[in-house]
Formats: sequence, structure tokens, C-alpha cells
Amino acid sequence: MTYSIVETSHGEEQSIGEPACQSNADSPGIHSIASPFLMEFICEKDNLNLAYKKVYQNKGIAGIDKITVSQLAGWIKQHKEQFIDSLLDGTYRPRPVKGIHIAKPKGRGLRCIGVLSVIDRLVQNAIFQIIGDVIDCTFSENSFGFRKNRGALDAIQQTRKHILDGYKYVADIDIEKFFDNIHHDKVMYKLSRFVKDKRVLAIVRRFLQAGMWKYDLYVEKEKGIYQGGSLSPLLSNLLLHDIDVLLEERGHVFCRYADDIKIFTRSLKSAERVLGTTSKYLSQHLQLKCNEKKTKACPVQDSEFLGYKMDEHGLLMATQQNVEHLKYKVKKLTKRSRFIDIKVMIFELNQVIVGWTSYFRFDYRQEIYRDIDMLLRRRIRANIFRRAIVLRSKGLAWIRSIGCTNCNIDFAKTLWSYDISVGRANYVIPNQWFITNNLRSILQCKEKYRLPDT
Repeated sequence: MTYSIVETSHGEEQSIGEPACQSNADSPGIHSIASPFLMEFICEKDNLNLAYKKVYQNKGIAGIDKITVSQLAGWIKQHKEQFIDSLLDGTYRPRPVKGIHIAKPKGRGLRCIGVLSVIDRLVQNAIFQIIGDVIDCTFSENSFGFRKNRGALDAIQQTRKHILDGYKYVADIDIEKFFDNIHHDKVMYKLSRFVKDKRVLAIVRRFLQAGMWKYDLYVEKEKGIYQGGSLSPLLSNLLLHDIDVLLEERGHVFCRYADDIKIFTRSLKSAERVLGTTSKYLSQHLQLKCNEKKTKACPVQDSEFLGYKMDEHGLLMATQQNVEHLKYKVKKLTKRSRFIDIKVMIFELNQVIVGWTSYFRFDYRQEIYRDIDMLLRRRIRANIFRRAIVLRSKGLAWIRSIGCTNCNIDFAKTLWSYDISVGRANYVIPNQWFITNNLRSILQCKEKYRLPDT
């Protein structure tokens, strides 16, 4: 499937617009982003169509203007010339974002996020495609957050390497409400060192200053960056690049993932000293405040990083909070009152298991995940038996229909009890039944990803 936005009357696909300028570049980002004609490159038809493709693939809900992803092509077809002209003359105005609330895990309240309109997402993608790689290649090798071909597990492995190299103490720095407190002038100054086209700079600043509608209340934006847009990860890394440079110039061993900074030392005293100087630099030069509850100098085993804990030997384990959250998800999907198709339940559980093991693959522990596998099977057995008891006289036929052929219980005369769901269920629903029905084992999934020296 192709993703050009406008079709001709003969059904042949046509791009958003004709090229705004002639370029010898074969792909975005090869030419210098310091060009005073950068906006012309941004508005080239191939770049705009690629930006549209990404917005279309990412889907997402509509913004404040209520234009959906499926309606974007029609909007562009109707407003194509006006849209491109507003970008070229620098008058494009982003729409306010829509504030929505999403639930935090385990019922820990709500989080407010800003949803950009699909048109603004298109513009941000178009800008990012031209400037993103060029700016990113100047960033530190010790920075891992929101970067191409780098991720949290790469940061975890580098952290482990530092510990194995003898750095047993860490200055653990977490910036308080980082995205909400980014200073607009400072990040724009850093961007202007790369981008010289004032039209691009003006539009980026308008994105930073766009207000938010929370229901019927409009909130002005004086500082901070809305997460979710294509530019916010790039601009956040751009702002914090100076701290990377400072630490490298001073010869520190460190790892940074977005606003989470780990500086490794060989002594607690050194960790305390570097923590003080780095916190002072963040406050004075970047106007960012460290989170007092999470910022500390300590042995590595007392620190957490991206959901992992490590000991002084470099052994990795998921934090207890994340283990409890996994158990919470399992219990929620398998609660006894949830009467859905067993195959659907197993499919949902497999999604959780695959997601968990793909990230926490480096947790070296065996016993804890063997116990969670047992919990998983026990919860499914209890759900099946409870359902059969509720069905009464039809329960035996139903439980046999899902492949439990060993069952001969008269559910019309059976009352629910813990003993019935545990004692007899192991015989009626043996472990082989779960293998036959393709339930993933957390322990077996994790075995594929074990580090060679753990």
C-alpha cells in the first residue's frame, strides 16, 4: 500500500504538492540543515508524503480540531496550496493540543497528556525527517533515550559493563518533571546553532508555546514540551547534550536515558562530589531541578535504572514494583468472574508475557518466574472451574469442549471452594493442556535471552 495523499482523476497517485525547490539530495538529511532554504527542503513532496505515511501508520486519536487520521488525506486535498504556502512563508500556526487523562498503572491516579492534531503531527514529522538524523549524530555515545538504533536495553547493558569494570558506586540523578520544565529560550538557542532558517525556528517555537484545552479550560504554555510529538524527544536530548559534554570533558563514566542520568565512580565520596557539581550545573545553566526523592549517591545495588536493579557483580533483576505489576496484570486478566473465550484469554496473557520477557529478559532469577508461571496456570484453572460451576448441568459438557477430557465432575451438585479449584483441577487441567493451547511460559521465554555470563 502507498500513502500519497491526493489521487488524480484517473486513480494515479499524486503527492501533496510539487517540489518547492530543486535538490540534488537523494534523501532527507543529506543536505546541510544550516541552509537558509531549509523550509523548502521540508516542503518537498517526497518528504511531506513520507511524513503523512508515518502519521497514517501510527494512527492515534484526533486532536482539538477533531480531524482523524482517516480524514487527513481529504483535508490536505482541499487545503493543499494554503497549507504548503503557510509553511513556506513561515505563517503556519499549530493548533492548541487536546488535554486528556489516562489511568496510571494499578489505579495510581490519572496522568494528563497533550494530543496534537494530525496536521501538526504531519508538520512535526516533516521537520524531524530533515533535521533529526543530522542533529542526532552529534549526540554523545553515552546517551540512549529516544534515539535511532538505541534503547533502554542498550543503556542497561552499558550500565552493567561499567559495574563489571569496577565502578561500584553511582550518582543517581533524576530531573524533576523534566518535560514540563524545559526552558523554551534555552532549547531554541541550542536549535538555532544547527538551524538557520528563521521560518523553521519560528514554527518550532510556536509548537513549544501552543496552549492546551483541558475540557473547557484553556491553559497557556510558558515552559515545557508536550510529549508525543516527533520533535519533543529530539529537543529534549538537544537541551541535555550539554550535560553529556560536561561529563565527558571531566572524564566521568556515565549513562543517560532522557532525564535519567547515572554517573559511575569507584568510591562513595566521588559519587557525592560529582552529584553535587552536576546538580548545580543543571540548576544554574539549564534551569532544571533534580528530584530530591530519586536523586542520591549510593552503591549500585541501592539504585534502580529503567525498571532494573543491579548488584555489585552486575547481576540484573526487575524491580519488585515491576514484578508486582506483572502479577497484577495476570490476576486482572484471569479473575474468576471474567467469563470470556479461553483462547482470547490466553491470547491476552501471551501478549503480556511476550512484552514482559522482551524487556526484562536480563533478569537472572529463575525461582520467582517459575512461581509466576504456577500462579498463571492456577488462576486459569480457577477461572475454568468457576465458570463450569456457574453453568451447573452444562458445565461438564463445556469443560470437555475446551479439551479437558479427564473431567467427570457433576458441576450441578458442586459448590465453589478453593480445594475444588486447586486439588482436582491439576488432574482435570494438566500442564500439557496449557502447552496444547499455546500458553507462553515466562521462564521459558526468558531463557532465550539470558546473558552469556549470568
